[in-house]
Amino acid sequence: MHKDCGLLKFDLTGEQAELLKEFAKILLLRSLKTNLIGPRERYRLWERHILESISYIQLIDRNRKVVDIGSGAGFPGLVLGILGLKTVLLEPRRKRHEFLSHVTKELGLSETEVVAVRIEDANPDILGDQFIARTVAPPDILLELIRRRKEGDSILIYRVPADMELTKGKKYIKLECPPLDRPGFLVQYQTCSQIE
Repeated sequence: MHKDCGLLKFDLTGEQAELLKEFAKILLLRSLKTNLIGPRERYRLWERHILESISYIQLIDRNRKVVDIGSGAGFPGLVLGILGLKTVLLEPRRKRHEFLSHVTKELGLSETEVVAVRIEDANPDILGDQFIARTVAPPDILLELIRRRKEGDSILIYRVPADMELTKGKKYIKLECPPLDRPGFLVQYQTCSQIE
């Protein structure tokens, strides 16, 4: 666990490791009754979901709030909350919202707020200027939704597949495999930039 995080340039504390284990335990138990993750995801939870979520920290300003668009089962936003970041998890689906609320309470994540809303309907007052997402919608659509809800410049950090051509001028990191189970890139988009 600690070695994998070290490869992602993040030093995991003992307390964070325990919270991640507890989160995984709750997720796996709840997933037996509620469709939070698919059956195959149980066996690659660490490499595909938790570690990939941790990798986002390499492009995030840790001193500013981060908004996770479409948090689902908590990836990447809840994991970043466990790592101590101030996070807002936007999740409109009732069962997933209830799950996220339960986990944040169980783990004592006082800096993590769960909001049952889509980005299109979010109150701009709860939004920061730093957004993350995994597979909710393509980045150009998400950037447009962010522009409509939030004035001023914002950033979106989004995972793209390894075979996607990257636009020059974008800040990105390569996701190494291992420790992750699939290669790709994390790309930092800016709302003031045009996606080509």
